[in-house]
Amino acid sequence: MRPVLAIVVIVVALGSVRAYISFVDSVTGREFTPIQEIQAAGRFHVDLTISFDAHADVFTPESVLLELHGGRILLQMEESVAAGTVLTIDPVEGIVEGANEFYLKVSTAEAEAEEDGAFSLSGDDPPSELTSEGDLEGADKSRAVRIRVFRDDQLIAEETIWSEPGEPVDGTVTVHLPAGSSSTEDHDHEHAEKGPS
Repeated sequence: MRPVLAIVVIVVALGSVRAYISFVDSVTGREFTPIQEIQAAGRFHVDLTISFDAHADVFTPESVLLELHGGRILLQMEESVAAGTVLTIDPVEGIVEGANEFYLKVSTAEAEAEEDGAFSLSGDDPPSELTSEGDLEGADKSRAVRIRVFRDDQLIAEETIWSEPGEPVDGTVTVHLPAGSSSTEDHDHEHAEKGPS
């Protein structure tokens, strides 16, 4: 008899919870619909212009990293990139109507150069041979990367992201594409120049 009573109590309790949830949903009128992203019309490409020599280091394996929507990798490089180089990503997939956030990080590798100059693992190598004066002076300079976004070869957004002195260039650019917009219409964009380090 006791097992049957326990089963009845459990069924009543679960039924009460389900009835309460249904009641709350009907009163508040909540409907759970997944957010659907609409792909923006047109062909997109992105240009990055780097104003300094970009190098990976032991802390940052990529010299250049560009992501879309916080996870879709558009460009990931480990090779060094010379100052003045223009990197082009064409085409760029995944751009949607509404907000499109590009995250950019470009490493200067200056932290590693300073460490090498200050500490020598070998007594035979003086610090002056490990680090040039240019490397130490570079630690006091801000760096910049210009990002330009094109739609059907027409410029729709352009922004320059600056670093703190001695830090990598690290920031985001947000491009807004209105619903139903085309490449011939005006486009608004906003940015956050400095992202979290």
